[in-house]
Amino acid sequence: MLHSIDFATEDPIRAAERRAEMRLIKAWSLVVGPALVNHTRLLRIRNRTLFMGCWKPEIIPNLRKSAEAVWPEIQTRLQRLTHIKLQKIEVLPCDPPPPPAPPPPPRPADPLDAVLTKLRALRNQGWTPRRS
Repeated sequence: MLHSIDFATEDPIRAAERRAEMRLIKAWSLVVGPALVNHTRLLRIRNRTLFMGCWKPEIIPNLRKSAEAVWPEIQTRLQRLTHIKLQKIEVLPCDPPPPPAPPPPPRPADPLDAVLTKLRALRNQGWTPRRS
């Protein structure tokens, strides 16, 4: 999985592949299109090859044939959207991505927050409290 990566300590070629993977993840829905975005994901880029995973085994054979047929179009789209130059595509079976993490619980309301916000607004207007 692609999380925090230290590109400085990594092999330069592998670091470039990781950066390309990060760009491709952001543009994945534009690259594969709406029909495939919910069934596929980027697995990795190695040796100028795009490894695409699919968790629907029944569509993998057709997906491989389609990917081979439209590879020139995908290459063009990749270069235009992400500036990544790849030579071939491989479609592999994979597990579906994990479900998204639940949102963090809401923070409890701070009773002084409204007072502080009002005070800051008044101070920004040039109001200052009286001094004894």
